[in-house]
Amino acid sequence: MTEPYSAYVSESYGPLHTGDGTQLNISLALASDRLRHEAGPSLRSITDRDGDWLDQRFVAPGGMQRARTLLRTNSVVLLSARPGSGRRAAALMLLHELADGSGGLYELPDTEDDSGSVLDASEVSEGDRLMLDLSAVDEARYLSLQRRLPDFRARLVERRALLAVVLPHHHSYLQRVELKPYTAELTKPSSRDVLSRYLQLDNIRPTVAELGVQSLVNHLARVPMREVAELADRIRSLRDDGLPGGFPSWRDRAIKRVADRSAEVAADLATHDSGRRRALLLALAMFHGSPPATVLSTASALLSALSHPPDERPRLEQTDLNRELTELGAETGPDGLVRFRTHNYDRGVREHFWTYFPDLTEQLRRWFHDCLARPRIGEDEHGPAIARFAEQCLRAGRPDDLLWLAEAWTGRHGQVRLIPDAAQALNRGLADEQYGQRFRQRIYDWSITGNLPQNLKQVLVLVCSETMRRSHPHQALVRLHHLDRRADGRVADTARSALLDLALGNSRMYRLLLQRVRRSLVESAWARDLGLFLALTQSVRLTASQEVRAGLTAGWAAVFQKLPREEWHPYAVRWFTAVVDGSGSERLLDVLVDGCGNEAALLGGLYQLARDWERSRPPRPGDGPRIVGLLVQKINFAQGLSFLVPAV
Repeated sequence: MTEPYSAYVSESYGPLHTGDGTQLNISLALASDRLRHEAGPSLRSITDRDGDWLDQRFVAPGGMQRARTLLRTNSVVLLSARPGSGRRAAALMLLHELADGSGGLYELPDTEDDSGSVLDASEVSEGDRLMLDLSAVDEARYLSLQRRLPDFRARLVERRALLAVVLPHHHSYLQRVELKPYTAELTKPSSRDVLSRYLQLDNIRPTVAELGVQSLVNHLARVPMREVAELADRIRSLRDDGLPGGFPSWRDRAIKRVADRSAEVAADLATHDSGRRRALLLALAMFHGSPPATVLSTASALLSALSHPPDERPRLEQTDLNRELTELGAETGPDGLVRFRTHNYDRGVREHFWTYFPDLTEQLRRWFHDCLARPRIGEDEHGPAIARFAEQCLRAGRPDDLLWLAEAWTGRHGQVRLIPDAAQALNRGLADEQYGQRFRQRIYDWSITGNLPQNLKQVLVLVCSETMRRSHPHQALVRLHHLDRRADGRVADTARSALLDLALGNSRMYRLLLQRVRRSLVESAWARDLGLFLALTQSVRLTASQEVRAGLTAGWAAVFQKLPREEWHPYAVRWFTAVVDGSGSERLLDVLVDGCGNEAALLGGLYQLARDWERSRPPRPGDGPRIVGLLVQKINFAQGLSFLVPAV
């Protein structure tokens, strides 16, 4: 870009930035904080730590004992259950219960990418416990995976590994007959027992009578298991806030907060028949708990977006905002923020508009985008509003609206301050049980796009490193690798840092990334993978694995051939140090020698580097063998000259 540019600012309502500096860093910190705040313990995660958390709260569904027996005897179990019955939690619990300490707990990918077959037998290690969630896959993928499952099971048996598969209930008619014997039918556990278990862990112990009131029974009968956990959390929160009256009061208030207001909202909307009143109603529902100015400005923006004719009367002849809000059942509290007087009324309004005005959803999407893009709305109002908008998009079967928002907020002309908003929108989609797979697939598609806007790349790095790595680390690594290859500037730095943090902290992820880099250095021309490989050499823990040594050897061979010596010298020296101080084995030297491929010039350069390093480094207490002597032995052996006495 060679043309001159300048910035003109007529007015500013928040952080202003027109060049390099800290604005991006601030936005990234805000985005990370928002994603972490939304995270918490989640049944979307699959690690032994999450299994421990679940173990304390788990109530077995019907059919769990048969599932245990099938998994123990066949190394695989297929779980068939309705959505909302806790089927994913059951799969995780089965694998957690049968841990023997010899392998890890991992989730297999549920999307199409370039990481190879999902059911790759070569990637199964001794004692692995694997989960495959197929609850949202399409017909073609379900049929394809079923065909490969018998051969994969043979590998599981051989390696004493286990696999729990969550089946897609909506494709139950497509299940192959030969897989029926491995299938366990699960039924929803008692919601009241689950609620009681959660409450007891928070030191809340209601009586049987207190749990048996009809309002609670009716509520528990209609909500999925995840909302039972949310109800328990609301009850705990009310207890912690000091609400008097004990459990009955906390229970009734918590239920009231999520009560179904659809009939009440529908009746009220029949009386609020003016466009302005309805715009105010929806604006307040979306920006609930905001200042009156926010409600007014967003309502006006909605009328404009819908091409609603303006009120031509002078403003002072129109009804004032306080009276309009009062007539809508809202009030301004002592904190100066507007809320409906009836609990959960705002949710009822949102659900009514998304259900009964389906022809307006695209305009509502554009309106919401524009509202947050304007600087007049406070940053602290963005997060709650996005959560509400995302809830309606996902409930109404419009997940692509969230993808559209994320892309629009981070486009070529997107603002850095909207990075946290785009990240939160994607985060909400990723966490959704029904549509999470669609978001992971779209993030992959974005990650392999070459001309992606920088802000969108940054958002993808954030959601991969903060969200997806907890629930789907394999897929997070694949996407971060593609982003690392295609990024530049600050985004390249954050992508590389997130990728290495994921790979170096987990042996399975390290092997996966090393395999990808090895393949890349042989088959393609991604120059950044050379630097990535050198960064991976800082881990010397896994060289006992023949597979890892082969990957490291291939990587060093590419580095020796393609990079100048001054770039790889520090990394080879690090390995010399590891051998001497005992943190790495002599196999590191074998890998370096094998990477030279018997080329005299490379072997000579490696030998000279070892001599120079050893001469410049005074001996230290506890040092192991001298590097030069070991290296000469290994060079001689590699050249078929092992009979020679090494010269040191």
